[in-house]
Formats: sequence, C-alpha cells, structure tokens
Amino acid sequence: MRTNRFVALVAGLSAIAGAQVVAAPAQAVPGRVRVVATTPNNNTPVKGANAVCPGTTRVVGGGGWAFDNDANRVRLTRLEPLSTSAQSSYFVQAEAEIGFTGNWWLEAYAICATTPAGYQVVQATTVGSSGTFVSRIVDCPTGKKLLGTGATILSGNREVGLQRTGSDNGLTRSLATAREDASGFSGNWTLTSYGICANPVAGATLKTLQASGSVANSSCASGSVHAVGGGGPFFDAGPVFLMKLFPSSNGSSIGSAMSGTPSHGITEVNAICAP
Repeated sequence: MRTNRFVALVAGLSAIAGAQVVAAPAQAVPGRVRVVATTPNNNTPVKGANAVCPGTTRVVGGGGWAFDNDANRVRLTRLEPLSTSAQSSYFVQAEAEIGFTGNWWLEAYAICATTPAGYQVVQATTVGSSGTFVSRIVDCPTGKKLLGTGATILSGNREVGLQRTGSDNGLTRSLATAREDASGFSGNWTLTSYGICANPVAGATLKTLQASGSVANSSCASGSVHAVGGGGPFFDAGPVFLMKLFPSSNGSSIGSAMSGTPSHGITEVNAICAP
C-alpha cells in the first residue's frame, strides 16, 4: 500500500532538520553527494524547498516528494536546477489543490558533484496559454549529454501540475509535460523544461521501468543515480499529477508516484545512472 511506503519514509527521515548531505563512493564524476531540504508539516497551500549544493559543487540532478498522508491532493509544480557563480541548488515547489486544507510537507533533493567538464544548464519555455495539456522539450548543445532534468510551471494558480519530466533514451533532450486539473483553468500558464548538460560521461546510461498503477520503483544496475525522472506518459495522462521523484541516499534506487493512476494504467520511473 502507498500508505506504508509514505509512513516508512517519513519515519526514516524524521531526524532531518534543514539539509542533509550524504557522500557517495568514488565515481567518474567526482565529489557526488545528495542534499535534502525539508519544509514544515502544515496546511500552507504552496511550499518550496531549496536543496543547496555544498561548497563549489554543481547540481547535476535532483527530485522532490510531496507528502500529504495519501490524500493525493498535492502536486509537484517546480523541479528546477539553479546554478550561478555563487551557488548551485535544486529548487522544488508543490501546491495543494484548491479546497484541500490537510497538513502536508515537501522534500527537495539535489544531487551535486565537482563541476563536470562542459557543464551547462539549458531551458526552453512554452508560450503562455490555457491549454489543458502542454509538453516541452529542450536539447543539450551538440556534443553534450544530459546529467539531469527538471521542469517548472508558472502561473498555474494551484490548478496545474507536472505530469512528467525526464530524459530521452539518447541522453540528449529533456522532456516535460503538465496538465490542468479536472476543473480546468481559464488563465494562461507556461511550462519550462530544463536540461543539465555536460561533456559525455563514460558509462552513463538511462534506466527505465514501467509499472501498473500509480507507483514505480527501480534501481541503477551499475553506477549511481544522477537524476530521477518519469511520471505519466508523453501524452495527456488525465487529471493526475506527479507527487514523487525520489533518489535514494546511497544513489542506487529511484522511485516515482502520481496522485492517481495515469489514463493508460502505467507509471514510469527513470534514472540517469553513471559511475
């Protein structure tokens, strides 16, 4: 049951205060760590958490998880890699649907590493519209490959949620989808897709798993997780939304969850795995 999964994770993370850094073993991209940032548990309708990379490390991927005690009425709206000369981080935002007043909390996960050669964050944004379903793709520059992905909704007014973010099989483009909720939204909103790109990393692969229902879990066969993606299909999944894109603390496993089962009955999880 999803309740057991949520309860188990909440118990395991109950000691977290602010941000937690977990070191990874030696790797092709050195200095890799996972950072966690956590919000308070209350009924604030919109919450954001920023997992900040330590020192001069750069964000190479991330994820987020909104916990609403299985009410399934909170959705991720922002999974954004941020990188300036002063700081690098992964910012996560989630929003409760209008009318939901229960308590919930949010976690942001940043996967950080020593700056990879050719490091660059790219993005592409849709034209503002009130379309029910929107998708956006952004490509890495020629000769570079994806290390991580992300997506952000702006001006969704708690009536729009992310349905998917992740990489293509060739690790060259980041793909994101979003949708209005069942009641629709008359305002204009945008979707931005982000790609964290760098010179190709030897041994980097995309691991993908599809599972029936609203939850999918998998692991990297070799190497460690650089980014976690997935969710619904590339087409409209119906009025269900991403609640979880979770990279484990040891960099080996990944998980995704939707607020309900997508229209075609399958939830996907994928990870960019690298030594």
